[in-house]
Amino acid sequence: MKGKGRVTAFERDKKRFQTLKSMLDRAGVSNVVPRNQDFLSVDPLDSEYQSVTHILLDPSCSGSGIVNRLDYLVDSENDTNTAEIEERLKKLASFQLKMIRHAMKFPSLQRLVYSTCSVHITENEEVVVQALQSEEALEGNFKIESRAKVIPAWPRRGLRLEQMDESVPSESLVRCLPEDGTNGFFVACFVRVNGKQPSDHKRKAGELGSDSEAPNDEAGNGRNMVNSIEDGTAKPRKRKKRKKKHATGVVAT
Repeated sequence: MKGKGRVTAFERDKKRFQTLKSMLDRAGVSNVVPRNQDFLSVDPLDSEYQSVTHILLDPSCSGSGIVNRLDYLVDSENDTNTAEIEERLKKLASFQLKMIRHAMKFPSLQRLVYSTCSVHITENEEVVVQALQSEEALEGNFKIESRAKVIPAWPRRGLRLEQMDESVPSESLVRCLPEDGTNGFFVACFVRVNGKQPSDHKRKAGELGSDSEAPNDEAGNGRNMVNSIEDGTAKPRKRKKRKKKHATGVVAT
């Protein structure tokens, strides 16, 4: 973002919030607003957030992909009933899905990135499938972004599940494992198709600033229109210069 636009970072845990603030201070970041607040308590229709176009969700997860925890997790799972592990993963997945559905309620949202440091299908591919079947995704017309726009050169992709149809291309999902030279991670990018807005988020005229009406393109800039004249030449339409718009984003953990 090169210091442009604004990012609001939510962290509900007080200790991690202090760590977040320290890291931002050391980095000299000036366009990030840290909030010690539960993301789920935020009203998507609040005027402060109605122009949010991008959201990064990094919710609580099992942490099963973090290398320095693997030995601990293996030992722990050997001592824990399998049913208990599955129950814990289901609770985490339920919370993760709730976070995604809440994020999709932001009226100007165009892109939503969901990530975990888990290697479990329950928290990854299965959550994505359920999210795409949710009321928020269907009404907001959210789809999974194509592989061409999601780290296309990365070789390890999502796992194919029986419940996946062509609307959930596994190759558009990203997976990382310790043998890839990194921690275990999972990333999915949801995108709103054709800039469709949820019907229950209708906004009154003049209620939002101009940023919320920006065209649906990645740069967030208006496109120059051209008028053709009879001799076949083309001239740019005269229009007033407008202030360049910058993305507004949210990071929630």
